Amino acid sequence: MLPPEFTHISQDIRARMHTLMVADVNGTMIPDLLSAEELILAFVQNLGRELMQDYVDACSEQVLANRPPCNCGRPMEILKRRSWIRETLLGPIVVSDPYLYCRRCHENEAPARARLGTGREPWSLPTQEAAVDLASDESCGKAVAKLARHHPGVDMGRTTALELLHHHGAEAREFIDKKLAAAHAQAEAGVVPESSAAALEVEFDASMIPVATMEPIEVAPGEEPKRTPVRGLPVRRKNARWEEVKAGLVQNPGEKERLYTLRPTSDLNECFDDLLSLASLMGWNPETQVRGIADGAIHIRPHMEKVFSQGNFRFILDRPHCKEHLGEAGTMLEPSTGVPAQDWARDALKLMETGRAADVVAELRSAHEASGVDQSSRNDGLRLAANYFERNEDAVAYADYRQQGWSTASSEIESGHRHTVQARMKISGAWWHPDGVDDILALRMLKANGWWDEYWTWKRHEWRVNAQQMSSTLPRTQS
Repeated sequence: MLPPEFTHISQDIRARMHTLMVADVNGTMIPDLLSAEELILAFVQNLGRELMQDYVDACSEQVLANRPPCNCGRPMEILKRRSWIRETLLGPIVVSDPYLYCRRCHENEAPARARLGTGREPWSLPTQEAAVDLASDESCGKAVAKLARHHPGVDMGRTTALELLHHHGAEAREFIDKKLAAAHAQAEAGVVPESSAAALEVEFDASMIPVATMEPIEVAPGEEPKRTPVRGLPVRRKNARWEEVKAGLVQNPGEKERLYTLRPTSDLNECFDDLLSLASLMGWNPETQVRGIADGAIHIRPHMEKVFSQGNFRFILDRPHCKEHLGEAGTMLEPSTGVPAQDWARDALKLMETGRAADVVAELRSAHEASGVDQSSRNDGLRLAANYFERNEDAVAYADYRQQGWSTASSEIESGHRHTVQARMKISGAWWHPDGVDDILALRMLKANGWWDEYWTWKRHEWRVNAQQMSSTLPRTQS
């Protein structure tokens, strides 16, 4: 809420503007609406920056007029009159930061910082939010150019935007972990939410992103490595490659609202734990029917079943993945059966859909046995295919699932990769250091789940708590 004085100032400015416009009968000063908007925006920008400057100048004057004594009781003297630049969305301001010192007991103090509630932070929190908002959607170079266009006077470098991206990415992960830990604890305790979900769908998949590290170049024993011209460090080469990130979602069947988890592969277990937390946020309770839809990779189903072991869980093998594996099996069988791969896959899928998955597994086992005289000479791909479908015999009754109105494909999470992960992490020319991947995933997760404003509210609260702690050290004067 604005102080009453701000309201009076606003009313005075508006009255002056009205008088000005009444006098400008022919519209020579402000000829049209576009000109009015441009002039007023420039005025507000300049006025806001000047008000911010007046504020910090007044704070500096206050602390000098009421400078704190040192432990010996003597007033501290001004040893240095320092200042630093604070970049705000209104433009840069100069913060006067006098350095106080006691020559007797060598105590020192920077009271202006305590009064303002901040260290020598070069970028205000709203400016950081604007920069990270842009840089989490596009390259840092494009983000800072757009930041300057939307906020004249803000001149941020690409490297600074990247540093802020990773800083707030790490902070965002801390925020997300706390939020999900609270939801997970409620789920583990069997707390029934106010709005319970009768059914939930859970999907899981992986996506590939480009990563790169700089690694030493091997040299022959006794040979000196080539060195950089300025710092003389050994020259290194870029090792670029593709790595997986894990993604999952929870949704109410038939509804558009979804909650996502995005994590690097190193946090695989945490990614599955997130699914229960997200489900809890969407109304999960032990009576909720949870349908997990994913590929039949050996690690996915057991993790899902473990996470939702307290409730009613049903795993469904993603139908497109099922068809893909059947096609691969058909290709391996074609030389011995003479049946075209896609024909065999189509017939096998029909058997599976009607509850005869065991027949397909038996055929694959038999074909594996017949593919060689001993284990070393047999087609191991057929054995792996048989194992894949045997693990999921009870998860392929697609005709029954469709009759009940259930989804049979994890298409939502697979399409979700494009807007949650790939839209930022696979932009042209982008390569990520593996240690920084989780930072951008956390920020993308905030946006995908609608938690962006909640995170920055948390950061503002944290900032103000620190500011109050700093200002509590200052002496108070009687008003």
